[in-house]
Amino acid sequence: MTEPSPSRPDASIQNDPRLVAARQRLQRMEGFLQQDPSNNELLITAFEVSLACGEWDKAQAHLRHAQGLDADPLGWRLREGDFWLAQQRYDEAQAVLEALLPTPNPPHGFLDVLMHNLAFIDLRRGDKGRSVERLASVLETSAPSSVTASESAGNPPVAARALQQLWLRALHQDAQLARAMAWALDAERRGSLDPQAAGVASLIAIDASDFDAAKRWSELSLGSGDAAEHPAEAFVACASLALARQDAVMAGRFADAALQRHPGDGRALSTRGFAWLLAGELGEAFKAFKQALSVMGQHIGTWHGLAWTQIAQGDLTGAEESFQSALSLDRNFAESRFISCSDTRGSSTKP
Repeated sequence: MTEPSPSRPDASIQNDPRLVAARQRLQRMEGFLQQDPSNNELLITAFEVSLACGEWDKAQAHLRHAQGLDADPLGWRLREGDFWLAQQRYDEAQAVLEALLPTPNPPHGFLDVLMHNLAFIDLRRGDKGRSVERLASVLETSAPSSVTASESAGNPPVAARALQQLWLRALHQDAQLARAMAWALDAERRGSLDPQAAGVASLIAIDASDFDAAKRWSELSLGSGDAAEHPAEAFVACASLALARQDAVMAGRFADAALQRHPGDGRALSTRGFAWLLAGELGEAFKAFKQALSVMGQHIGTWHGLAWTQIAQGDLTGAEESFQSALSLDRNFAESRFISCSDTRGSSTKP
């Protein structure tokens, strides 16, 4: 269940302390393997650290060696999928993983990892509906997740937690807000909602105009677990709530925190743009909105933000074009219709 890594760590991050530490750990693991080459646990660690470092040749060598030993064959087939996923080679990963679907009597947790990775590939390819369909077969059952009752009382397994997060992201990207909200609220009532999945749900709640849920879920997410695991969505939700309070400073801080995790995230960039706009930093707002639209040109709210910025800058022609772009995406969207019927050229209105 590996997130894609760069094909090779960029030269600009070669001295990143985490990468340096990972390389040092890999060197130690390979030293231990020289003494105990058949140790499956050492092979797993060396393989995973090789992936983290972008050392594909070393990762493949550990993978093939372990498969030759025939220790934990199903586990290593899943890791072969990780090998291709880490390189964003989705065809190879999908071929390996789909061959595992008919596995009879799989061990506990096996299907969670398998379905997560297949649905992740679907989502990366832009097939949101297929991703939702796969995950629904696991998560939209009588229980709100694959976590058992005994597990939900403690800390759910990593795979089950990751499934919840991916499920909500897939529903969000597929604009199935009502379905996502119903599932998250039900999981919350049952006490089985993963805190970081709650962070993902908090941004869905913003888009569904349920600000109480957005506040509750973002606070749950950011107040739980390792800070490195906090999802960008929780920060964007907090930034949006700060904007509603007209607090440009806090909105900017939360948006910046989201961008530190995902520098090119469209929603984080758009929210940063609104924070700049609220603060009167029109040049920065304009740049943020333009960058956001370069990655999510279908987001109506961002077109509105750009248009209001252009109005404040005196670029009424540009503002009219931006509102027309929003209108072309959804002719029934209230603000787009109102502005399209107004004489923008004679207006100095700000949001």
